[in-house]
Amino acid sequence: MPDKPNINKVTIKPSLNNNDGSTIFNKDNSLASIYQSSDIAIEDVRHDGNAIILYSKSSKSSGTCPYCGNESHHVHSRYIRKINDLSILGKEVVLFFESRKFFCKNEDCHKTTFAEQPGNEIFRYRRRTRRLELTVIRNGLLMPSIPISKLLSYCGVTLSSSTLLRCLHRLCPPDYKRIARIGVDDWAWRKGVSYGTIVIDLLNRHPIDLLPDREEKSFRDWMEAHQQVNLVSRDRSTAYSSAIASIGRPIVEVADKFHLIKNMQEHMARLISEHYADYCNKIRKKESRNDCLLQPKKPTIANIHPKNAKEDSHMIKFKEVKELQQKGFKPFAISKKLGIARQTATKFCRMQELPTRNSKQRNNYHLYDKYVEDGVKNGIALKSLHVEICKMGVKGSLTSFYDHYRYLSDGHRGFRPKCFKPNRKGKPIDERGKLWSLKQISVIINKSIYQKKVNKPEEELIETLSEFYWFKQMYEAAKSFYCIITGTETDKLIRWMKEFWNTNLQTLKTFLLGIRKDYKAIKNTIKYNITNGITEGFVNKLKVVKRSMYGRAGLELLKIKMVMENVLFN
Repeated sequence: MPDKPNINKVTIKPSLNNNDGSTIFNKDNSLASIYQSSDIAIEDVRHDGNAIILYSKSSKSSGTCPYCGNESHHVHSRYIRKINDLSILGKEVVLFFESRKFFCKNEDCHKTTFAEQPGNEIFRYRRRTRRLELTVIRNGLLMPSIPISKLLSYCGVTLSSSTLLRCLHRLCPPDYKRIARIGVDDWAWRKGVSYGTIVIDLLNRHPIDLLPDREEKSFRDWMEAHQQVNLVSRDRSTAYSSAIASIGRPIVEVADKFHLIKNMQEHMARLISEHYADYCNKIRKKESRNDCLLQPKKPTIANIHPKNAKEDSHMIKFKEVKELQQKGFKPFAISKKLGIARQTATKFCRMQELPTRNSKQRNNYHLYDKYVEDGVKNGIALKSLHVEICKMGVKGSLTSFYDHYRYLSDGHRGFRPKCFKPNRKGKPIDERGKLWSLKQISVIINKSIYQKKVNKPEEELIETLSEFYWFKQMYEAAKSFYCIITGTETDKLIRWMKEFWNTNLQTLKTFLLGIRKDYKAIKNTIKYNITNGITEGFVNKLKVVKRSMYGRAGLELLKIKMVMENVLFN
């Protein structure tokens, strides 16, 4: 027991019979059942605004000394402790507990007075009950401190985010000394800069520790502190393997199947990338390039004759005005009858003939088509030809002349209609067979290796690639390696290595050297059938927790959030 359990206590002696506030009920036996596990008796209940106040005291007449265990009935003094509890109907609950100090009559005890401890509901020196403290901690483990602080305030529990973090830091994660099988993997504090290590209990499937880095020394120190560990599941990292080898006691290393298969896929993709040109050339040799590059077909050309201009509405109105004028109608009456402006009716009455209207779309460039074609053949610029035609009496802009020449160059003759749109020159159409991309080829090969269903085009791709010696050898090696890893026979691994050891493919040779270097761990993978997938899952969860803490995720707090969740929720 501590030497000073009640240090820094302030002794105040207010009376419980406070007349302020309205009494809801007195000595309700139903409320006493709330603290049934503690030696607390509810004396009075009052309502004060948004708070419910409970006045209580100990139900025992004596106290037990925490230093010597002697029971005492001699009261030294009394003081009031203010303790917050879980809210009721969104209202804050405050417990005013009358705590007593007793004289210790034991002459051998080095303490003369002691404070009573009311059971297991109220902690020493705490301002919150056990269940409120537990509720705050459980919420703090699941969510960041700031949102939890706001959420609790809506529920009638006033608590700052800093106080919540202090509650979490008071937790002491258990030291799992008797763990036999662990999974280990690294995770990024900052990708490419700094990393940490997570340790998982493979049997119970929960995290047990976090290390500040992924160096060999840190993991070796951790392993020396946990002598009961006899099996480690890891990825292909050499740091963890070197740390295990330097300990000096027999520990079974198991390489993760996922990382082995992933390494195989990476080597296969690297080989295909190196020889991708061979695949493209083989496909194109089967096709004739001259027959595959096709120009867009020109539309059939029809000789378009100039059309007579339709009689427009302007001319129709003019004729109607003239007819009414011959009948004796005045301009004002004509405007009323035809629904046109009086000024327009007056203007039409004064005219004998309606002048032709100039249109930008209607010109006589078609009369000089032969002249323009001969000039272009002789190397005369279109701008110069336009100037010469304008001297001959044709009126029109250079832009309209360019439009007419585009109409002429498409093979048309004669008058260019207003609705004509020239054909744009299309790009050559490549009607050759589409090549598979590197990513698509890798996906198809992986499907075939995993013995999944492939469609007919994918089968044709594999047959085409199998004509190359480099692909055939690598494909057979990868397919047989996958069957060995997912099987149960360890003897096949060494036979597989001997079969492909004399290969001329550098990519396959590199993969074989990695297998030989980590042979024992890979052999144990087949033997024990243990995966490190649970570790990878907790790495993803750790990243989510770290990002949700808004930069306050230190190693200690992060460890508490990851480890204590299993302790408090399972």
